[in-house]
Amino acid sequence: MWEDTAFIVASGQAKTTAPDGFVLEPDEAKQLLSKLKGIKETLTEMHRKAVNLCGMKTPSQDPSTLAAHVAMVGDGAAKMGAYSYGGGHIDLQITYVDEFIQRIAEALGMTKSSDQQQAGRLNSFNNRGTTE
Repeated sequence: MWEDTAFIVASGQAKTTAPDGFVLEPDEAKQLLSKLKGIKETLTEMHRKAVNLCGMKTPSQDPSTLAAHVAMVGDGAAKMGAYSYGGGHIDLQITYVDEFIQRIAEALGMTKSSDQQQAGRLNSFNNRGTTE
């Protein structure tokens, strides 16, 4: 459905050898991740409201009220209303944001893992230097 674009989280020299796509600095990726989590919270609240709107009952049984109600929330069977379509669009946005959050978190995890490995190697090297 969406075009996939490659990105990595890197800093320093690693940025120059990045593949096609775009590169985020670790701090930029953390800021973006934080913003995306806030957006997901907003979308989740919107989804809750859309579900509540779709669960509304018609206030009366006159033909014009029933027609307006069906147009807004659907008929409860096959015909969807405007709120139902809106809820579906919110679902798509949540799916998109979830995947973006997952990819950035994974990229940051790789960066953290690499940093931890390098720190471990430096500590190992420093410990050998002091004991020999």
